[in-house]
Amino acid sequence: MASEMELNDLKASWLNDPSRDLEETEGFEEHADELRAFAEAHRVQQEKEYQNQIIAKAIALGCPGNIGLAAYIDTLERRITRLEQRLPA
Repeated sequence: MASEMELNDLKASWLNDPSRDLEETEGFEEHADELRAFAEAHRVQQEKEYQNQIIAKAIALGCPGNIGLAAYIDTLERRITRLEQRLPA
């Protein structure tokens, strides 16, 4: 059984790279339920933050309530940024 400190270290590490399933971490099988709940709470929080950003973007674009358009523009802006980062300086 992992110590509280080991669990906290694992969670902090996962927050820096949440691309893997936290609850499936080897050596922490006994804590799978706690880790699953932690990961889900983080995902829910991230989604709330994204929704708030999209609402703010819709307002800034002058189309409050048009969340679909704001989300589409946000996606396009992110794609442009990624493409610009690939271009040689």
